[in-house]
Amino acid sequence: MSDQALKSELRRFLKDRRARVSPADVGIAATGRRRVRGLRREEVADLAGIGVSWYTSLESGDAEGVSEATVLAVSDALRLTDSERKYLLVLTGRSPLPVEVDEPSVLLVETMDALAFPAYIITATWDVLHCNAPFRRVWGIVDDEVPFNAVERLFMAPAARAMHGERFLENVAPVVAMLRSAVGRRPHDPTLRRLHEQLVADPEIVALWETYEISDPLVPNACTIESAIGTFRYDALTLANPGETSALVVQIPDVASRDRLARATR
Repeated sequence: MSDQALKSELRRFLKDRRARVSPADVGIAATGRRRVRGLRREEVADLAGIGVSWYTSLESGDAEGVSEATVLAVSDALRLTDSERKYLLVLTGRSPLPVEVDEPSVLLVETMDALAFPAYIITATWDVLHCNAPFRRVWGIVDDEVPFNAVERLFMAPAARAMHGERFLENVAPVVAMLRSAVGRRPHDPTLRRLHEQLVADPEIVALWETYEISDPLVPNACTIESAIGTFRYDALTLANPGETSALVVQIPDVASRDRLARATR
């Protein structure tokens, strides 16, 4: 990512999050008419315990010389979520992006294959490199479809999208927030740019994109689909593997879905 792209996203992110915090949220008495929505820059600086000039420079996209402690103090002042805090650390260069590795280790693949629940190995650009038999069974995936991009296959392909039914927007919302985070970190990545263009071309999804929600891929999220084995409700748990950039995602079903899966795989 270029320095200019980082600065641009840092400016937008801080301005947006500052506008979301009302004075009442942080115990500041509202007096007179306010010209800005949310907090003023000097109020954020005061809450973070830093100089106004420091915060103004940061919101202008200049993170040069800003310590991690200062970034965390600003995060607290803006009441950022854990995902947003991690995002801000990346934007300020206090949490560098990992170097990409093409292929996951044999150990990670064997762990995935040993699981009884649907599981797959995914990259930072949402490419599914491997998936196990239960995942193929639930999502109706054939051998020659792998590898594939998870966003394109599970949310944009007509057959897979139909599995979400009326829950489509509910199911895709956390994915959009995760992809928002990924695009902000890597705005020039061709795969992420392509996914962004596809999503915002969809009238149903563009509104979700414009809410500017940020979520870390490691945050669990729930989903319900009408799968090849019937209604399948699960919580998606992403497990990062130290030393690898690809991660293992496990779809942990509820009791009823677990029973359906067991019957279907006998």
